[in-house]
Amino acid sequence: MTLKDYLLEHDLSSRQFAILMNKSHPTVLRWITGETEISLRDSYKVLVVTDGLVCPHDFINEMETRDSAH
Repeated sequence: MTLKDYLLEHDLSSRQFAILMNKSHPTVLRWITGETEISLRDSYKVLVVTDGLVCPHDFINEMETRDSAH
């Protein structure tokens, strides 16, 4: 599941999720849009915060999809 889908399904804003992650809102937005790669440490924390619904490989799949469209 993508982070964007998780936020939609759980009625969370990216700003609220940034607070849960102890990250800046712009950083979380860049993860969602694929503008920047997420670190392994942060991807693990996302896994924990989302109770395993958003996995590190979900970010990789999202980046590969975005890169193949360009």
